Amino acid sequence: MRKIIIYIGAGFLLLLLVWVVFRGEQKQEVVSQTVDSRNQAPKHEKAFHPKDASKDLEKNEEGEVFHSPDPVLKAELNNLQERLKQNLGRDSVLRLLREFTQKAFFADPDAAAATLLEFLRAGGDMPTGLEFAVGEAGLEEWPSLRAFVLDLLGKIDLGAASQYALTTVIPAESSTVEYAVALRIFWLDGGAEQATPELISSWFRLFRKTSWAEQPDAAWMESLDFVGRMPTTLPDFITEASGWLADPAASSGKAEAAQLALERSTRNHPVETLSALLENPAWLGKGRGPAVRASLFARLDAGDPAQADLLGRYLASLDPRSREAAAFFKAFPYRTFSVSPGLSGLPDLQTKEEIIASNLAAEAFFQGIIVNGRFPLLQDKIAQIQLRLKELNNRR
Repeated sequence: MRKIIIYIGAGFLLLLLVWVVFRGEQKQEVVSQTVDSRNQAPKHEKAFHPKDASKDLEKNEEGEVFHSPDPVLKAELNNLQERLKQNLGRDSVLRLLREFTQKAFFADPDAAAATLLEFLRAGGDMPTGLEFAVGEAGLEEWPSLRAFVLDLLGKIDLGAASQYALTTVIPAESSTVEYAVALRIFWLDGGAEQATPELISSWFRLFRKTSWAEQPDAAWMESLDFVGRMPTTLPDFITEASGWLADPAASSGKAEAAQLALERSTRNHPVETLSALLENPAWLGKGRGPAVRASLFARLDAGDPAQADLLGRYLASLDPRSREAAAFFKAFPYRTFSVSPGLSGLPDLQTKEEIIASNLAAEAFFQGIIVNGRFPLLQDKIAQIQLRLKELNNRR
């Protein structure tokens, strides 16, 4: 009995010892976790800590968060504005603009965009003495500092530039230059593949503004490039363009710009463009218009069934004795195309292989007309085209 009591006591003491050790380790673990949680907060929590955020971000009345401008880049922009007041030469201005562009690209993108937006919102500006010039990579010259800054903003933060253009530049309608830059930003913001509703509606506002249309400048003219990307503009555009082409001398250069826009529209959207012309024969009916229309139909690709159908319908509509018929038969196949870049980028040109295939398809198309005896009044002219096509196809 005495041994039993001793064993029970020893067992109790052992259990008590184990319990004390376990409680001590548990308390140490809690303390360790508390210290670690204070010293090792998750990164995403630290990024949004008010003390850190206040250094780089600010909020407007609507609660939208904006990054603070880069003070160094802001000083550079102010310096650029002062330098432009010195009426520097073209080369010096371009060098200054290139240098500032490089500094903006090397800065933090958010802070750089904030710097450019701050300048635009402040309303400051300065003429650069440059033209409005478009190159293969976009704008190469900007007549005003604001246009340059807006274009640069689009390269650094396309979303911010698009929003600013939509809410400020377009409603103001104060500058064709800034407006043209805004249209390019909308085009790029849509992926440079399909016109967005913002681009289409904004373009119509520019096109219909009487004071701008009556005295078109280079920026307004360059904006007509977007007709080639927006088939929905064709009815309004061709109606006006018909008048310009009817009297080129009185169109202030718009006739030439219209012809280029129609050529690009025919290249990018041949069925939509030429269907519209067939359905509205009064369009392009006077002055230079018929010759332009003939050159557009001479660009058709007979290898495409839809375009081949349009070509047949066009031949059926031609008066064999008209100047338009003479112009068409002289031009076909018309492969010459302007390769100058526009605000929407470089035109979509046919490759050498596509041209060869198109000429072969045209030869087969006109051979079918000759065999079937279609368009008897045009047979002589069609035979001349066939000889030309055979020569082209045998030359390859």
